[in-house]
Amino acid sequence: MINHVSERIAKALGMYVERTTEVDYIRYGIEILIRGFIKIFILLTTSILLGLLFPMLSVLFTFIIFRFFTGGHHYSTYVRCLFAGLIIMLFLSFISSKLSVFIDFRTILVLLCFSIITGLFLAYKYAPSNHFYKNMTENQKRKLKKFSLSAIIIWGGVIYTLTLKSYPTEVILASLFGFLFQIGTIHPYSYLIVNKIEHLLERRQVS
Repeated sequence: MINHVSERIAKALGMYVERTTEVDYIRYGIEILIRGFIKIFILLTTSILLGLLFPMLSVLFTFIIFRFFTGGHHYSTYVRCLFAGLIIMLFLSFISSKLSVFIDFRTILVLLCFSIITGLFLAYKYAPSNHFYKNMTENQKRKLKKFSLSAIIIWGGVIYTLTLKSYPTEVILASLFGFLFQIGTIHPYSYLIVNKIEHLLERRQVS
């Protein structure tokens, strides 16, 4: 369904801008946008129904920013990616909401320092990892790594400022958890875990 809609839109746009030879590239971009919109819609709708909208927005926004800079593992199918993302992000949002009443200022600072140090280490060593823009030169990869490191420092400063201003703890925690989840997806062990999950799912389908 998504492929069909994307192809029709791409053909129409290709004819409109007189670039019919680039229809495949246009279709691919449109397909990514549609799939991304569906994911975000489902995530936000589910979080609203469960009363987790603001933690979810924090997790999702943080995840998207660092996903763009650092890349990370991908599931082989759209449906698997959708369900995995839904389960993990809802879980992180729920945990953030429930733990917020037990977390004080000092604990937030410890978690923030841990997140920044871990993020800088992983980004320096592995970013960009399996980035959606795969055909990058080495120079482009180095630039993206620098952007990743800079983004982590800036994000850390923003979270620290929000903590000083007594911003809702559940939102701050959600951003910390969202960051740790995303930065963890670029580690090789993360790929091993996803591959094992995919292997188990494929074995179940065969049986």
